[in-house]
Amino acid sequence: MAKYKVLSTKKLEPSLLEQAREKDIDISEQEFISVKPILSKEKLDEVMPWIMSEDIHYVALTSASAVEALKNYLKQGATWYVPNWNIFSLSGKTKDALQPFFNKERVFAIAKNAKMLAEEISKHKVKEVVFFCGNKRRNELPAILRNAGIAVHEVVVYETVETPVAATDTIDAILFFSPSAVQSFFSVNQLKQDSICFAIGQTTADSIADYCENKIIISEFPSQETLLASVNFYFQNKACYE
Repeated sequence: MAKYKVLSTKKLEPSLLEQAREKDIDISEQEFISVKPILSKEKLDEVMPWIMSEDIHYVALTSASAVEALKNYLKQGATWYVPNWNIFSLSGKTKDALQPFFNKERVFAIAKNAKMLAEEISKHKVKEVVFFCGNKRRNELPAILRNAGIAVHEVVVYETVETPVAATDTIDAILFFSPSAVQSFFSVNQLKQDSICFAIGQTTADSIADYCENKIIISEFPSQETLLASVNFYFQNKACYE
């Protein structure tokens, strides 16, 4: 029997589960949100002018789900459209999702979190930004940009639906990958005081802090691999955190 039990609120790469098992960590997976792209005639009419425009547009992307949703509009029949965009993107999964569809020259700048991305956009003296996002997007990026006098055109291209489940097993740690998953989990669960929370980034950590006072460890880089490395390091070096 594994020494430590961990709950992940998102499906993980099988290789990461195996690596954890080798370190005596048993990870169970339970999705606490589902993501659905918005596919409708009305949304097509909203999105396509930004894709088809010959003008250069600055685009902000803070979610791989937004990139995946946009693929449904970039491909029309047998035609792939390459919009005239300069893209500001989060690092990690968001940037990785862009690579098959946009030349690296189109990715204008990247940042670790939404606050840093907004600051990066402000540095480039951009006057307006198209923000492709979900229906439960966090407010940091648009708020910072608007306070800096930058116009933000928000285009919601996917929906996040909470799918809360009561966690019946005693867990030593829990992995969170988004504020929406945090909200979904705590809507039906409470953590014991010594359970450790691992967050993919600062905004997710901030959301966790709204619900509990448990120890929160933030991944140094927004990826599954780095977050799991944090978990492995914690359980092998618990004394460093006391």
